[in-house]
Amino acid sequence: MIARRISAVMVSIAGMCAAGGAAFGTYAADLPVLKAGLWEVSRVSTQQGDKKHLTTMCLDDSVQAEMREFSMGVAKEMCTQNERVIEGNRMTVRATCKLGPTTMKTQSVMVFSGNTAYHTDGSATYDPPFMNMTEAKSTIDGKWAGPCKPGQVPGDIVTETGQTINMKAMMKK
Repeated sequence: MIARRISAVMVSIAGMCAAGGAAFGTYAADLPVLKAGLWEVSRVSTQQGDKKHLTTMCLDDSVQAEMREFSMGVAKEMCTQNERVIEGNRMTVRATCKLGPTTMKTQSVMVFSGNTAYHTDGSATYDPPFMNMTEAKSTIDGKWAGPCKPGQVPGDIVTETGQTINMKAMMKK
């Protein structure tokens, strides 16, 4: 059960990052809806040292809307605090959520470059430690790379190992 919830949180976070402004409920009108097509997302986190992880995702408006609904549902279920502050092209998100017995406090700052790129710096603390971690930091950069590749459908994510996962199908499980 906890593993499933952790998976849901990770999917939600990935969705928020990949879908940018559209993933944030009523604030979507204040932020750019990301351009439909293929997005390259690179992530660096303290858990993996300085190794950059690159994934791609085929996005359209329907994927962004479903990610918004899914992430808001997860936040309502697991988080006691979930606040967003928007100033121009910058959004700051703070949340306090439960992962089993652990309280996770997060803060992220996402800066949009129109509807074709974004940069996010995030941090989290865990009390008690979660999977031996007391804190984590990450940086995520997303950029529009052109049209989706032939054979891809909206929601397809290609991991750095070449595995394809469809986000829409995963959110329905």
